[in-house]
Amino acid sequence: MKLYGMFFLFFISGYAHAFDHAPLARVLNEYVDERGNVDYSGLHKNRKVLDEYVALLANSGPETTPEHFQTQEQKLAFYLNAYNALVIDGVLDRGPEKTSVWRGLISGYTFFVRMRVVVDGQETNLKSLEDDLIRAGFRDPRIHAAINCASISCPRLRKEVFVADYLDAQLDAAMREFVNDQRNVRVTTKTVALSAIFDWFEDDFLEFPEDAQAGFTIVDYVNRYRDDPIPRGLKVSYIKYDKGLNSQ
Repeated sequence: MKLYGMFFLFFISGYAHAFDHAPLARVLNEYVDERGNVDYSGLHKNRKVLDEYVALLANSGPETTPEHFQTQEQKLAFYLNAYNALVIDGVLDRGPEKTSVWRGLISGYTFFVRMRVVVDGQETNLKSLEDDLIRAGFRDPRIHAAINCASISCPRLRKEVFVADYLDAQLDAAMREFVNDQRNVRVTTKTVALSAIFDWFEDDFLEFPEDAQAGFTIVDYVNRYRDDPIPRGLKVSYIKYDKGLNSQ
């Protein structure tokens, strides 16, 4: 009887603290439109659910509650959702921000480096979350179509959270959408202009695919997800990144 009672209490305790992305799902569904733009002003006035989710991020995660993050998919979904939520939270904390999170003497430094966030029991910043935990930790170039830095030229912020059971399909869909969008890939008879993301993170796109062959190029990567493949031999340039705020 005592053993049963101890097991029951352990089960209830573990269940109560299981990580749940539902609060973020509510925020995205209510305050993000189909284009990925955010009603920051409206959310700023009613941010209780987002605050609850941010508090959950601070005290849960693969390190502090490993029993809830036993697969790579569960871990990556956690970090992707954490990044997107903390960016939104950062915009709100700045007023909400009206123009761009990149403003300042050093573009983006104040927002992505100096602003402190707490994830999985550790204080960090958005740049470290992206570079050290997401990029280096999972080595999947598709993440660049999944995380959103509150800017117009970012990949579209989706109205849904990333979930472990469907993560591979979600990441494929995100990258496919990104490279088929005229804003990110523009092809003429002689040139192809790509999103600056492919320039900034070129090594990720060229080195991380395990099946990449010798001579693999950034256009080869893009073509993996393009409905209309880019012809070989075109001159590659990069589109100026619009750092304006992705607000409604």
